[in-house]
Amino acid sequence: MNPTRRRFLAGVSVLAVAPVLAACGSDSDTDGTDGTDGSGSSGSGSATGPEEGAYPVTIKHKYGETTIEKAPERVVCVGLTDQDALMALGVVPVGITYWFGDEELQGVYPWAQEHLGDADLPTVLNDTNGIEIEKVASLAPDLVIGQYSGMTEQEYKKLSAMGVPIVAQNGEYADYGTPWDEAALTLGTAIGRPQAAQELIDSVKQRIAEEAAAHPEFEGQTAGVVTPYEGLFLYGPEDPRSRMLVDLGFTLHPLITGAEDSEFGVSLSAERTSDLADVGVAVWIDLAADAQVRKLFEATPAHDEGRWVDISEDDGNYYVAHSFVTPLSIPYVLDRYVPQLAAAADGDPKTEPPAVTD
Repeated sequence: MNPTRRRFLAGVSVLAVAPVLAACGSDSDTDGTDGTDGSGSSGSGSATGPEEGAYPVTIKHKYGETTIEKAPERVVCVGLTDQDALMALGVVPVGITYWFGDEELQGVYPWAQEHLGDADLPTVLNDTNGIEIEKVASLAPDLVIGQYSGMTEQEYKKLSAMGVPIVAQNGEYADYGTPWDEAALTLGTAIGRPQAAQELIDSVKQRIAEEAAAHPEFEGQTAGVVTPYEGLFLYGPEDPRSRMLVDLGFTLHPLITGAEDSEFGVSLSAERTSDLADVGVAVWIDLAADAQVRKLFEATPAHDEGRWVDISEDDGNYYVAHSFVTPLSIPYVLDRYVPQLAAAADGDPKTEPPAVTD
């Protein structure tokens, strides 16, 4: 039961996939452990109704377009992070797709918990072997949506056979590559709150811009998010983690931008780790996961000059939040991430990155 390469690389490391594989062998989440009877009968908690003129609305996506006639009451998320934007806008989905982190949280992480209100926790889906079509159907959804998603055309057709609106990922980007703001606006539009979604997006973008302005030293420095996986994997320009570095003022390292077909990421042999010697800041995800990669990086000037950050499973919720990149997780991450980047970007090995609080 091994995840496909693309599904795996949408995550963060070989360490992160362990709980996903463990979950595949368990059906506890279908037995009412989510606070419902297993059928998802709790419904989507909605704090506010749709905005005036929000419906009907037609949303274009990778497999065509979908018209939604009225505000949905039972939303199922087949995207890995979609619940955050929905909850920020007042809708708690009846089903979410587990990615990684603490599965007992049922997709409602610390940065989103205040938005749960008195709604029941969502039922948990696992898509290691693809979308669980039958389980989605058992939740009786009136909207199925996947923005941070790798939904296939076959899965889209099977879901569409349920006779409810299905909104797949944006076809203008790689799977798992839709920018967080466009995903949030699509999610907001689908639930009838596009104006509220845009206001949420604008507030988060303002926070990012403020951090970039406060750290002019980021401008012009190269950076990249990298992880040991079958050698070395560098997240590409369309990956949300890479986009966050660019939004903060960094330029992606030529190893990323100079490769062919690098939109999602670049795979290199472990020996190429030494090519990161001149990187401004290397953001590692689980550097210790591969002894050879770690040893090679430790021999580079980038390592000796402290121009790196390592975000590992030991960092708990921050480890998860760094890869979520949603309107709710971004402020949580920036509080912890920016000080780390600043310590790395100064090129002084004596500057210790601050400890991360979970």
